[in-house]
Amino acid sequence: MSSNQYKYLRGAFIAYDPGGYPDDDSKKRTIPFRFNPEGLTRSLTVEQGGASGGTEGATTGESSSETEQAADAALGSVGESFSLLIRLDFHDRVQAADDLDAELGLLPELAALEDLLHAAPSESEDASDGREPVEQRSARPTLLFVWGRKRVFPVRITAMEINETLHNSELAPTRAEVQVSLSVVGDAEARDNRAVADALAFRQRNRRRWAQLFLDRTAQQNTNILPL
Repeated sequence: MSSNQYKYLRGAFIAYDPGGYPDDDSKKRTIPFRFNPEGLTRSLTVEQGGASGGTEGATTGESSSETEQAADAALGSVGESFSLLIRLDFHDRVQAADDLDAELGLLPELAALEDLLHAAPSESEDASDGREPVEQRSARPTLLFVWGRKRVFPVRITAMEINETLHNSELAPTRAEVQVSLSVVGDAEARDNRAVADALAFRQRNRRRWAQLFLDRTAQQNTNILPL
């Protein structure tokens, strides 16, 4: 029996500085999940809008059908969000990174996740000796949510709830659950960010290809449906 049978991919967050891919690849931050979340909740919503388009169409002499088509196009923006539960266990981490200070427990992992919510540090802040206040960038890191080889999403963390369920003698967490809420960023963020643009294009190509595969297969089946 091949040992590869028990290998599996791990989901991960990959973070870049604001703006996308860095010139220096060492600046890329990768946070793999030690345990893949057992479930993934996805939500798709159609953003409401375009009401003003109908009024403008009526005043410029457009037909009713043209106005309806314009409104429907405006309503076509689809928002996508995720919710997932990340589980962390210090004893599992020790097997892979036993050079970290045991007294810290899971504080390094939790800090890395929390840091994704904060503005990326500027170069001037990195060079500061800590005695002078330095203005931080307002932009958060560019964040990709990787869920297998075929699904990569550019996302923004909208909420994070950390539940520490076990602690060591120093009261550092040794077992924790992190509920993370994500929203997929849209085309506006992709204009000046190649990492976001690449991920969105990858997602769109795969979605359309998979949908067409299904439709092509069902068209060949002799199912009992109405001849419409």
